[in-house]
Amino acid sequence: MIPFLRSPDSHTALGDTRGDDVDSAVDLLSNRRRRAVLLSLDSTGGSATISELAAEIAAQEFSSDPNVISDHRQVSTQNRRAVQITLHHTHVPKLASEGAVEYDTATKTVLLTDRGRTLLSRHDAVSGSPQRD
Repeated sequence: MIPFLRSPDSHTALGDTRGDDVDSAVDLLSNRRRRAVLLSLDSTGGSATISELAAEIAAQEFSSDPNVISDHRQVSTQNRRAVQITLHHTHVPKLASEGAVEYDTATKTVLLTDRGRTLLSRHDAVSGSPQRD
């Protein structure tokens, strides 16, 4: 059975930028490490190196005590390096290609952009986190 269409305007056309923007945001926020990159950048003033991000994210993922906020010493070098490799080769380039961050390959510095802040506000709205200023 064919569904009844109330209004042709209620459906987005192929290539509609509103639908594409939502799909892009969902795709970027669907990965835990990409969310962690954006959240970490936001908490550190918007800029960090890949190494700093990897240390922070590895501490979150591999810490033996979930109540410890950021004890990088408890994370093995191997775990930190594994996170750094995925950030460098997968997650940061994907965030950069969508304009959520800027990535300087020479200094390996990641900078949060306005688009990244917009993604964080969408994440906050969905997750129920406090809204950012």
